[in-house]
Amino acid sequence: MKYFFLNTFLFIFICKSLQKENISIIFPFTTIPEKDPELTSEYNISKINSIMRNIYVNDIYLKLELGSPLQNINIRLSSNSDDFFVSRDLAVFEEQYSKKNGSFYFKPKISSTFIYQYENQSHIYFSHPHLSEYVKDSFLFHSTGINNENILLKNFSFLLAYKVNGPNHGIIGFKGGISEDFKRDDIFTALKKNKLIRNYIWYLNYDNKLNGSVFIGNYPHDDNNIRKIGKNEFLTINHFRKVYTTKGRSWDGQWGLTFDKIYIKNNSIESFEEILDDCKSCKNVILNPCLGVIIGPKKYKFLLENIYMNKYLNNKICFQPMLKLRRNYEDKTYYYYYCKASYIQQMKKDFNDILFEHKEFKFNFSITFDDIYIQKDNYIFLRIIFEEFYGSSWVLGSPFMSKYLLTFDSDSKEIGFYSKNINDNFENTDQKNNFSFGIFIEKVIIGAALVILGIYIGRKLFGLRRKLRANELEEKFEYKPAEKQTQLF
Repeated sequence: MKYFFLNTFLFIFICKSLQKENISIIFPFTTIPEKDPELTSEYNISKINSIMRNIYVNDIYLKLELGSPLQNINIRLSSNSDDFFVSRDLAVFEEQYSKKNGSFYFKPKISSTFIYQYENQSHIYFSHPHLSEYVKDSFLFHSTGINNENILLKNFSFLLAYKVNGPNHGIIGFKGGISEDFKRDDIFTALKKNKLIRNYIWYLNYDNKLNGSVFIGNYPHDDNNIRKIGKNEFLTINHFRKVYTTKGRSWDGQWGLTFDKIYIKNNSIESFEEILDDCKSCKNVILNPCLGVIIGPKKYKFLLENIYMNKYLNNKICFQPMLKLRRNYEDKTYYYYYCKASYIQQMKKDFNDILFEHKEFKFNFSITFDDIYIQKDNYIFLRIIFEEFYGSSWVLGSPFMSKYLLTFDSDSKEIGFYSKNINDNFENTDQKNNFSFGIFIEKVIIGAALVILGIYIGRKLFGLRRKLRANELEEKFEYKPAEKQTQLF
């Protein structure tokens, strides 16, 4: 009986362990901008362009913790790639994209838990070209588990590059949907193989415009340990909807939305007026958090200048140079604006806010002057720019992405959003059923264990009393049939 009782409690413990809570893996992130040149009173367009180039590039770096002892590695996020690799410290880089200063490279020689996987050596991958080999080492993952528990995973497989062609010396791609023909894992597959996540869902949670965390694995409303109070009050299934992404044809086009209407504020009458209603493509928006600006369609450029910018341009308060840079392996030229900082309050007052109406999300997304300006010394730079050629749709970068919490499912290719205007009478049936079934099984097991425990204790006590009674009788009485009967009856 005692073995049966022990096995029952072991069974309860195992069943309890199998009921995994819904948690997400967390990667802290930061942006690491290039150092801006100092602006003097003397006009220098080269320095002005350098500053705008640094604003334009909004490289987000996730912090990885790996090896023994742990090494902190900064690795670039890409929402439009499916690649996942780290560069070693002795890797060969192109002269044009030489080794950077800082914690961007892994040092395998100082890790006592580093292991080569020789059978997977010398593979070449073309999404971001590099020569890499699969290796294993310990990884420390942060999670939304109780008390934000850390998970130390030994022998985690990842690609370590020993030769890199191009500017990306390490990357985590969130595109998803990697083909098995490549015979390599993206970040979602790697985490799922190790039972750290269940879904290919991710989102960026900004602490400020530069720093925050990437959550991978669950929607916020499904995560057991995200408290739905305060600013998270609307992170519930009832206030949530998702739509399929509308992909574009460019490198930026993995994630996109189509808005129903676009408005600008008419400051003279304090109301909003619809614009671009005759331009269907102007309502298509590409979402790219790794871009530090908003790229507008050419039709909006003409409108912005006619109703807002021209008076500042004509009076030499603002200026419109052109910026040439290489982006996504293409040469691009953009118009941008920078202005004298002494006029910032007037420019803020005159700016016409933009509203993007999305009927499915029941929400109007806004872009205000505070979202788009950034001050550098005695100048302010506007983070709305325009491509010299083409440019019929919007690309919304960090000025927009840091303002709104959007979720992305890299498996189903859906974008989700929470709004207080959404109030669907809907319950997460799968989660509720799984929870109820788990509670039911747990109660049955605990009830059965208590019954068995009661029987076990009862038999032990009853058996002990019987034995004690028999021993007492033997000690206190002589065995004589007649006398015993008298005594007993």
